[in-house]
Amino acid sequence: MWVRLFRAEWRKITGNRWATGCMIGIFPALAFLVIVLGLLAAAFSSSFRASFEDNLWTELAIVPWLIPNNPLGRGLLLGFTAVLFAGEYQWNTWKTIVPRSQRVPLILVKFVAVALFVVFAFTLMSVIWGVGGGLLALATDTGYGPALSSDVLRDFATDYGRQMLYAFVGTMIAAGYASLAAMITRSILGSAITGIVLAIGETMLLVPLYLISSLLDTNTFLHFYRFLPSYNLLNVLSWSYDKSASGLELPSGGIVTDSRLFSEGVLACWVIGLIALTAVLFQRQDITN
Repeated sequence: MWVRLFRAEWRKITGNRWATGCMIGIFPALAFLVIVLGLLAAAFSSSFRASFEDNLWTELAIVPWLIPNNPLGRGLLLGFTAVLFAGEYQWNTWKTIVPRSQRVPLILVKFVAVALFVVFAFTLMSVIWGVGGGLLALATDTGYGPALSSDVLRDFATDYGRQMLYAFVGTMIAAGYASLAAMITRSILGSAITGIVLAIGETMLLVPLYLISSLLDTNTFLHFYRFLPSYNLLNVLSWSYDKSASGLELPSGGIVTDSRLFSEGVLACWVIGLIALTAVLFQRQDITN
């Protein structure tokens, strides 16, 4: 059953060419276009070749994984998720699918399919960007290190895995916002707007919480920010690269530091909680009306 549901979801994602292409497929496509334009510039412009600098393939291959957690990338991911979840209501496909399948597996498989498709798209972009950087280095006669060795490959695999996991968790949380909104609004536009407001709002919540804490001369309210995804994503990344916490400055002047285990636990609760809440709401809905 699970394999059948996954195949059906994957076909729906790839079959929805406009939404998938404009919101997810655009990233590897843009990487390919940039590389092609760069090769053309290298072929016909001596000034471009002279200005081109050495690059590291270990850094270029990781660059695409920074996109899912920046505002533009997250906005497109939220829109993509909104189309896949809320679109089921607007296209009336739930009425056909739900009576013949259990609801919870439908939601879980949809989350897995969305996450794996995003991972596939950005992995493809990473490959295009990394290989394209090598072609540009050959065309401009510049360096493209470091040389392959067991140490370099081990360090690269570690860094690559960290960024991939960081992007994956951020994507799952963003998808959770949009899917939860889809269960409530049953509208693609409503789901996308609500998801974007939630994603941006929880990031910007630090400012009003800090102001309130400062005005009331207390640190209590600012501690709520420690349980939001954006803070804990940054904290996990800081632990991964700097071996130290990112830290949260309090109005009193003190700095709160949380362990990596704390942040990983908070992020796991967010991912599981959003998926579970979406499944519960979907389970209780009257799909036929």
